[in-house]
Amino acid sequence: MRIKLIFFLGFLMLSTVVKLGAQNRFKASGVAGLNLSQIDGDLLTGFDLPGLHAGMQVSAILSERWELGVELLYNQQGSQRNLYSNSQSIYDKIRLNMVEAPVQILFNEWKFQLSAGLSYARIINAEVIDVSGAIITEQENFRNDLINVVLGGTFNFSERWGFNVRWSRSLNNLRQNKSDGLFVARNLGIRALYYF
Repeated sequence: MRIKLIFFLGFLMLSTVVKLGAQNRFKASGVAGLNLSQIDGDLLTGFDLPGLHAGMQVSAILSERWELGVELLYNQQGSQRNLYSNSQSIYDKIRLNMVEAPVQILFNEWKFQLSAGLSYARIINAEVIDVSGAIITEQENFRNDLINVVLGGTFNFSERWGFNVRWSRSLNNLRQNKSDGLFVARNLGIRALYYF
């Protein structure tokens, strides 16, 4: 039900931008790129698991320098074993597929844009594989709803294209039960923006 609500809000957001775009109060962009992510607490190291990152961004222009932006994204995060991972970790790979809705304040200066805000993320599904190759997803008790802090910077090459780097970190535990340990997701996104 929450997924349908998120997609409905995204459709409503896009249709509103199309109607109001001529008034120059709103602007919209498509977003696509890759995530490099890590989960603190799983004893795996490095940002070794690439994931897809795609969606759209709409911002309300508040002044020449300030905007309020909302995004609706499909986001893949997780972690993966590498040569430097702790041998005591039971995990080989953790993949989280989620829908995310960041709300950010944006500051513009020349061709640069800085952003900061919070996002709500909903895990659609997950896959957890242990060191023996067995799928142990059902044994993990992940929280469905996450709150993240988001920081980013964009360089706009032209009126239509921009390059964005985005960092995020979950504020709440990925695991439902605190007794299972603390899992904190960190993510570095490298994205291209196309302004409509």
